Amino acid sequence: MFWVTGCTAIALGTAAVGAVQHEGTVDVAAFGAVPDDGQDDTAAFLEAFAEVARTGAQRLVLHPGRYDLTAGANPESPATLFPVADLDGFTLDGGGAELMVSGATSLFYFLNCRNVHLTGFTVDSPRAPFSVGEVIAAEPRWFDVRVDDEFPVEGGEAVGAFMDYEPDTRLPVRQGLDVYSGVERTELIGPQTLRVHLGWDIAVPVGHLVVLRHWVYGHNAIVFQRCQEVSVEDITIYTTPGMGLIGLVSENISLTRFNVLIRPGTRRLISATADATHFGGCKGTVSLTDCTFEGMGDDGANIKSGLYLTVLERVDEHTVLGQHNLKMADLPDAGDTMEMIRRETLLTYASGTVRAASLEPVEGNIHRVEFEEPLPEGLQVGDVLGNASRTPRLRMSGCTVRRNRARGVLCQTRDAVIENCTFDRCTSSGVLVMTEVTHFFESIGTRDVTVRNCRFIDCNGGAASSEAALQAFAWMGGMGYPPEPGVHANVLFEGNLIQGTDGAGIFAAGVEGLTVRGNTITGACRAPRNEIGQHAVYIMSSANVVTEGNVIDPAVQGEGFRGAVRLPE
Repeated sequence: MFWVTGCTAIALGTAAVGAVQHEGTVDVAAFGAVPDDGQDDTAAFLEAFAEVARTGAQRLVLHPGRYDLTAGANPESPATLFPVADLDGFTLDGGGAELMVSGATSLFYFLNCRNVHLTGFTVDSPRAPFSVGEVIAAEPRWFDVRVDDEFPVEGGEAVGAFMDYEPDTRLPVRQGLDVYSGVERTELIGPQTLRVHLGWDIAVPVGHLVVLRHWVYGHNAIVFQRCQEVSVEDITIYTTPGMGLIGLVSENISLTRFNVLIRPGTRRLISATADATHFGGCKGTVSLTDCTFEGMGDDGANIKSGLYLTVLERVDEHTVLGQHNLKMADLPDAGDTMEMIRRETLLTYASGTVRAASLEPVEGNIHRVEFEEPLPEGLQVGDVLGNASRTPRLRMSGCTVRRNRARGVLCQTRDAVIENCTFDRCTSSGVLVMTEVTHFFESIGTRDVTVRNCRFIDCNGGAASSEAALQAFAWMGGMGYPPEPGVHANVLFEGNLIQGTDGAGIFAAGVEGLTVRGNTITGACRAPRNEIGQHAVYIMSSANVVTEGNVIDPAVQGEGFRGAVRLPE
């Protein structure tokens, strides 16, 4: 999960970035940015953006070749190199440029912009924000890694997370290590050899490869916040110390051939250290077409309405105090509809229109939410509020997600169509339709979700794995499943090909109106961990369920296969 922190859009240079009113083109070359000259180009880029603001130009042009950019080189914005605000009708034309970013920083941050188009560039780093190496010795509280020369180390590097990989396939180990916040420190004990000291006993196999993520979240390639009509095409992110692209509280975002990839010709095992794409609190349509997401440290795409707020206090007949489980801020806007939901069932029992919302002047991001209507008598402390106005349509087609940690797609919105996509060796589900009140408290219960004509290859066998390659469910407190239907409604899984998975091919829980039709499942139930994983299709606590035309040949399933379809009793 993710929320933007520590980033403020500012004036660039001496000119404020205001609404663009005149056509025109700005060329970074006019400010001294020369590709492939080995000189830092950050200052020239800043001057070019300032010229866009001063002249009202609608196009900023780059050129083929490498531009060198450096974290911290924008003195007015330590966290983000190029924060811009209030543009209308702006195109960043990369022209085939490569943006080589040294150090940990976010690259582009767009705030309150309209009609923004980004195209034609790649993003990379000369020193990836992770290291790759072979485990050469291990004890319960430490292990030694001979780090590849491509990732120079000095000792003292922070490690936020690490995973192990097979040395022959260079893929994540099935049911292997996935450790967060487990490293106390690192020290250099020989040339390119790190001793990694652990906070608790962890069995790290000698001979395995490991990826040490020095950064996990926090520094993202491209962020849009409160923007409208955004299009991104023909852009490739090879690595970033965070997420590839984020859309927050924005309307109508379209990605075409936006790729997050492991750079060819390198020894890298991952690309971005977190999600390829992440969308929270958006409206309109989020569209992903012909994108490829490969080797990320987290999901390919997470589309959510936002964060659940737990009711702490009923202040008066119109007002509540609420707080997110991890104390993150997620204020609704005036006019938004908030659903009132029982935490024990995740079923909506009422809704209200927001009149005003603010954060209390205390620590912990306590939200004061005032509604137009009187609060329902049944509203209780401990209920959760989910924003039903910020549920963008999702249209995802022709995309591939492969070789990544965690999910291909995490769908937590309404009116979603995922079709003609390939999910290849995602360590968790290829598509996970869900919501949860266990940890991240990401909202909201979905409606009208279709996953059709997609291919799932060897998904759900490693880090963050769950019950099935394709699933719709919710996690309640303690990671239990919904006790009754209605968390999700009108879900269609149709015409999908599922080839190889440790557990079930398809799993659903808490769905009202589920159709599972015309899917072909082979190689399911290879290593089930419970009864659910012993069935090619397992459905529980759901109603109005239709299963028809599915092809499930027992002869071509895994050793743990016990049945084709298990329906609610």
